[in-house]
Amino acid sequence: MFTIQLGHPKINRIPKQEFGSVKDVFLSLFKSPEEAIYLYWNQIPIRFRYKEDLHWSFNDMLALAWMLQKEKKGETKASFQNQLMRMELVCNWNDDDLTIKGSFKPFEFLYQPYGSALNQSEILKLSKKAFLSEWKTLLHQVLVSLEASNCSIKDGLEHRRLELLRQTENSIQDYGRLYTA
Repeated sequence: MFTIQLGHPKINRIPKQEFGSVKDVFLSLFKSPEEAIYLYWNQIPIRFRYKEDLHWSFNDMLALAWMLQKEKKGETKASFQNQLMRMELVCNWNDDDLTIKGSFKPFEFLYQPYGSALNQSEILKLSKKAFLSEWKTLLHQVLVSLEASNCSIKDGLEHRRLELLRQTENSIQDYGRLYTA
């Protein structure tokens, strides 16, 4: 099972400004002690803070969602990081059949039991459509937050990444299972 549960972060009102990258906006947009996103890997929660952890992992999250929605068949890798561990995902898919192999590497010995629990169920098999629906919910929230922030992204590669975010979110049909009736 794979689920993403969103938080309800307060968006900082930042003066109108231009950022060099999409991920850099998270450092100004969200407050440190505020809400977090919880990614559930076989019912085990993995916390991602809106400010720091999205800053570290957002580009890979977007690339993963984009690749999966774009191609009918393929393989890709993604790396996410939070304050406790690094998470490596290898995804293989054919039509709607998706297999994900996860590897969880804690940064400190204290979190080794947590990483071991996640690594015990390292393989997930699920619907690609259901997996993408979970990401749509987060991508939509990021877009709404960026629009509310009064910021802009410099032209160039990062501005195209923002357009890719919009296109990817629009191309995924449904929201995650916690957010649909």
